[in-house]
Amino acid sequence: MWAPPGGYGIDPYHVILKKDYDQTQGRVTPYMIYLDHDNGDVVLAIRGLNLAKECDYAVLLDNKLGQTKFEGGYVHNGLLKAAMWVFEEEHVVLRELLEANPSYSLTFVGHSLGAGVVSLLVLFVIQNRARLGNIERKRIRCFAIAPPRCMSLHLAVTYADVINSIVLQDDFLPRTTTALENVFKSIIW
Repeated sequence: MWAPPGGYGIDPYHVILKKDYDQTQGRVTPYMIYLDHDNGDVVLAIRGLNLAKECDYAVLLDNKLGQTKFEGGYVHNGLLKAAMWVFEEEHVVLRELLEANPSYSLTFVGHSLGAGVVSLLVLFVIQNRARLGNIERKRIRCFAIAPPRCMSLHLAVTYADVINSIVLQDDFLPRTTTALENVFKSIIW
């Protein structure tokens, strides 16, 4: 409800860009790119599910088991499409920020639906590092807070050095397969 004492430490002058639903056209939840000079990070943060936006449900429910193969595993179709859209929109900005700050890490962070998007975005980024100036894998990281189930075990293990997933106790979304479309519709609607 309230910011912690001393605030969150975000300097509004270092917010490089913010995109809301108007700019994303419902393809992904709103996001921002932030240059964190204190910690040496280029940060791309994607917000979570907005219960009032039907387009968020469309992204989440765009999936069928075994629908989308990726690097020897399977990924969530709608979240991958959202991740690829963000990459295509922002890879030039990210590359320029990394070139201007060559020692900085590239950090992706998201909550809920946004966590699923950044989890798949980081897979796509690692596969396309050349488009970001050949950033080393060890300088790429992801913090996914309460992500939906979005990749097969093989991929989760392969990218465990990059993706840090945080799930608290009995949180519903991370423990439920999005392939249960009817369950989601009945609970959410």
